[in-house]
Amino acid sequence: MKKWRILVTTQGMSDNKYFRVRLSQVPADLEDIITTHSFGCGASGVTEALIFTQPDLTYDPTLVNVPSHELDVFFPTNPDADFFKGLTEHSALIRWQIFEEENKDWLEEWKKGFVPFRLIGDFWVVPSWLTPPPECKHAIYIDPGMAFGTGTHATTQMMAFFINKLAEKHKANLADWALLDVGTGTAILAMLAQMSGVGLVAGIEIDPEARRVARDNVKLNKLPQIDIPETQLDEIRGPYDVVVANIIDGVLINIKKDLLRVLKPGGHILLTGILEERDNHFFEKFFEGTNLEVVRRLEKDEWVGYWARSKENA
Repeated sequence: MKKWRILVTTQGMSDNKYFRVRLSQVPADLEDIITTHSFGCGASGVTEALIFTQPDLTYDPTLVNVPSHELDVFFPTNPDADFFKGLTEHSALIRWQIFEEENKDWLEEWKKGFVPFRLIGDFWVVPSWLTPPPECKHAIYIDPGMAFGTGTHATTQMMAFFINKLAEKHKANLADWALLDVGTGTAILAMLAQMSGVGLVAGIEIDPEARRVARDNVKLNKLPQIDIPETQLDEIRGPYDVVVANIIDGVLINIKKDLLRVLKPGGHILLTGILEERDNHFFEKFFEGTNLEVVRRLEKDEWVGYWARSKENA
């Protein structure tokens, strides 16, 4: 796999245009030298293409040593001849292409594509900077910032379906229930649960920035009763009537013991983030040998979700 890593953020670009020079066949031992040369010639930023392996998302990526690299060098104006002359002097192997590109406010560009949409039932996800459409009965306002969870991903939509169906089926008991959203992200699912009638809702998150975003969204939706604590899963005592976890399958397996520990006997556990190709492995590692019985299984795109219930007398 290949991924671009920003070495230095671009600054000083013109308001309208910038120039990107794609360097290829840069010898690995000259990478730092070429980067220094680029900045000496007026570059505003440099990015590097990294080759890495990652068997699944529960493991950190491992960089692959390669003899040469690809770099993108950014200039506010067209680089002069000294830049290219220096490249050739350092190595005759280096090749380049020059691209003139438009500057964009990428946050504003992204916002253009994020519009209100129906999440489930009468609940709509509405960007915080927009007005709900007339047909929206219940708006969940979202300002995602750097956190995961705008409601458009298949796993979030499956979880929203589970929460909605669970709320419909157990409407008489919801006010007395407690729900824990593990990996709450923007708190979209925690807010859906609270607005569906669950009495006590808490969302936990390992990422400090996501916790900040979640708290801002809770405040934005005037749902101060939702708790977004600093506490992590291994510190949670519970028990909870419902445990929600929209997390990649390998992580779900790793935290299985704590998820089941905080689940009340007879309680419901909702799991999404399982890749379809690893579903059999996940089922074996997570469900077999437990007191969980599957209530419903969903598939959407390449993802699988489970609604399960613990047996009260197990």
